[in-house]
Amino acid sequence: MTSVAPMRALPQRGSHRLSLAAVFSASFGVGLVIGFQPPLIAFVLERGGASSVEIGAVNSISTLAVILCGPFFPGAIRRLGLRRATALGMLVSMAMLLVMPLVPDFQGWLPLRFVTGCALGLEWIASEIWLNRLSSDERRGTVMGTYATVFAAGVMAGPLLLQVTGTSGWRPFGVGALSLALTALPLLAARDPPAAAADSGDRRRWLRIARAAPIVMLAAVIAGVVESAYVALLPVFALLRGLDEHASLRLVTVFLAGNVLLQVPIGRLGDRLGRQRVLALCAVVCVVGPLLLSATLGTPWLVWPLLLLWGGTMYGFYTQGIAMLGERYPHAELADANTVFVIVYCTGGIAGPLLGGMAMDYWTPNGLLVFLSIAPLLLAVGWPQRGRSIAS
Repeated sequence: MTSVAPMRALPQRGSHRLSLAAVFSASFGVGLVIGFQPPLIAFVLERGGASSVEIGAVNSISTLAVILCGPFFPGAIRRLGLRRATALGMLVSMAMLLVMPLVPDFQGWLPLRFVTGCALGLEWIASEIWLNRLSSDERRGTVMGTYATVFAAGVMAGPLLLQVTGTSGWRPFGVGALSLALTALPLLAARDPPAAAADSGDRRRWLRIARAAPIVMLAAVIAGVVESAYVALLPVFALLRGLDEHASLRLVTVFLAGNVLLQVPIGRLGDRLGRQRVLALCAVVCVVGPLLLSATLGTPWLVWPLLLLWGGTMYGFYTQGIAMLGERYPHAELADANTVFVIVYCTGGIAGPLLGGMAMDYWTPNGLLVFLSIAPLLLAVGWPQRGRSIAS
């Protein structure tokens, strides 16, 4: 009788690992498309005579789509299950990639990118719920750190793939769709976790979900604000400080590399020391980082380690926040909680470049650094409520 439990545990562990591998593979593929599609869109539309505003609108409408479609994601995930919801999001995204060469203009791509945003949002939220349900509290930070690393590696690989495929004709779209299909294949071998109990779907409780975990939601909005403001405006800041275009873009690349290198160590640290404590440490680094950037900007051996550390800890807001969702919310509420988190993050992503640009215009160019330093201090608003339970 004592040998039965181990024999049953082996297939369960194998299924668990297959599911993790499938979600990580899908996340890499989605990251690849997110890194691949915006520059491809920019190049094709620019050749077609589109204005900068039109190019920006086509690229940004996918984020708006996640926000607008957010209320429908939890119900869709409950009906489809996590595996099918993840697969459906990827299949729709593939279809949109293949349709785009047929209508390579602003009017045609605007609705296609909106649908792509809805599809990727469904995959995004379903994947994170799936990972949280596969993770124990003792390893949740490590799993989420691995997820963030894999996703970030996909985003960084996107522009590299574009250099291989070029930006003309069907080839880049076909290769992008094929890459997404290949990374979705492991989903065929994965198994859905047991379904969580359904709830009433009352959207009024979204406010209660957000109020129950203010630190988590603040982490989401700060991650969105700082990430988007940095990526959009740091090259402009560097140009105003006298760097050339190549040196300015390298600053963004090094910053993004911090996400790839540091998320697993940050996740493991969160598992050992507590996620809220690590989140506070990330906030301290993100307050100090911008203040040091100006003094180190002209010295690569100083500024690059600073950007790696700052970039990794800034993305730690997101990964630690997602891990805290899994701790604080039961499975029946996790779809709604994750959706609220992603919507708050995307809202921050839309507001970040606007607010950072206003700060830079007010005090050129150092207003951007002041803004990036002040934003993480908002976490202090949540500390007095850190002990609240979700039932309050």
